[in-house]
Amino acid sequence: MRRIRVVICEVDDQTPDAMTELAAFDLPTMDIATLAPDTALDDLERTTYDTGNAILRRTLQARWDLVDATLAEQYRQRFSPSARLRRRPRGRNRR
Repeated sequence: MRRIRVVICEVDDQTPDAMTELAAFDLPTMDIATLAPDTALDDLERTTYDTGNAILRRTLQARWDLVDATLAEQYRQRFSPSARLRRRPRGRNRR
């Protein structure tokens, strides 16, 4: 039996041939014999809608995870101990 699988991968620009799989979705199989003629199109549309939303949700989540990690790293770099060493030390004679 054959099926269709959608794979979401992360690709590093430095090594575009190496991919990290983030998620995989096997598209649901349809048993045509069990589809009722009156509701077959509705059933197929519902399956397409649900599967498409799951794939899109995971794709967007992966994108936001990447953005979040980048922003967090930039924030850490701005407030790293090495940045504090470059600042002028506080005076000893506080009042």
